[in-house]
Amino acid sequence: MIVSEYIKGLKNNYVRIRELSLPDERKYQYCIMKRGGISGFLSFEIRYIDTDAYMYYDITSKQNISTLYAKKPLDRNWVRDFFSAMKKVKNEAVRFLLDSSNIIWNPSNVYRDLTSGQFAFLYVPYLDEDNGMSEMIDFMLEHVDYSDDELVKLVYSVAEQYKASGDIYLQEKVYMDVEGIKYNPDNKEDLCKDDEVMQDRNEPDEPKSAESDARVMDDVYKNAEKIGNGFKGIGERPLQLKPRAKDSDKKKRQQTVGRSVGLFSFIKRARERDSILRDEYGYGDDYSGMEAVAEELLYSDRETEDLSEGTVFVDVAEENSKVRLESETGALLYALDEEPCIIGKKEAEADLVIDETGVSRMHAKVFLKDGDYYLEDLNSTNGTFKNGLKLKPYEQKKLERGDEIRIATRKIFFR
Repeated sequence: MIVSEYIKGLKNNYVRIRELSLPDERKYQYCIMKRGGISGFLSFEIRYIDTDAYMYYDITSKQNISTLYAKKPLDRNWVRDFFSAMKKVKNEAVRFLLDSSNIIWNPSNVYRDLTSGQFAFLYVPYLDEDNGMSEMIDFMLEHVDYSDDELVKLVYSVAEQYKASGDIYLQEKVYMDVEGIKYNPDNKEDLCKDDEVMQDRNEPDEPKSAESDARVMDDVYKNAEKIGNGFKGIGERPLQLKPRAKDSDKKKRQQTVGRSVGLFSFIKRARERDSILRDEYGYGDDYSGMEAVAEELLYSDRETEDLSEGTVFVDVAEENSKVRLESETGALLYALDEEPCIIGKKEAEADLVIDETGVSRMHAKVFLKDGDYYLEDLNSTNGTFKNGLKLKPYEQKKLERGDEIRIATRKIFFR
């Protein structure tokens, strides 16, 4: 499992991963990544602190999707944009003779630019651990827009086929399946502003012949070989490009692979969240719904039935007991509950909007965890302060009544 931490630089924010052993920077993948300029990948550098080596990735002005989509569902536009970005970044990896299995897919390490809408991915050279694709599939299952029936069917189909066939399904078939659903032109909150993706949305897909696809792949292989020839003598051969599997072989594998049992747990959670969806999509054969029963009185106190004097229960007003975010003058800014409160400048993403210079689109979050409230910086440009102390990107600090939260020049008090 990849263990990452967030670091605040002088002008930039980074996510860094510690190398277990000192890397040989002469190796091919390190050389290519340090050179940079590969579309879809976060910029990469290696830094040494004491006797340890760390890989640094610049995440300035970007937000990981687990935070960005914590309070809103994934619609069909998002699903199509994500798989389009996945296909593009995998092709880039092949073009530069990099191993696409080294791309990290878990939601906490996949980023999206809030201005352009483009996805950005981490590439870990010579990765020998899980790349997090299963976590991404789980994330889609839990956050998909369940009001879109066609999209729900697609996401569950993708999950089933991935659980059954693994990376074989992600080579080509998944993109054909996702292209079966159309973009929703009525979604005005869409982040994506990528020119290529927007062109794909507005123009109908043109059928491509097998010969044209083969010519494109031949060009990719030739370019990759040219790049690899420039690294002779380094002591490590470039990665070998895997030949494409034949269609007949793929069909045989798909016929022999059974359905994954592990998917039932995800389906069960989805059913529990939406009873209508359970009835409409009959996933899982051994699931039986829970019936609602009226609440029963567990015991009765005879004294409470008398008119005799005793202790009287007084219901405290809800407004007085709620935790609040207040201004310096004591004015109510936001009444907190179990749902997290996003503080920022972008109205579509923030619950508490602060339209002020120095405030990021999604700046900070106040949320409830294990009965206590916490403050978290959301990779903001200028940082979040608790009682004068600056938080690191995505650092969480417990809040106490009376604590001061400073965002840019604005002071907010936790009451």
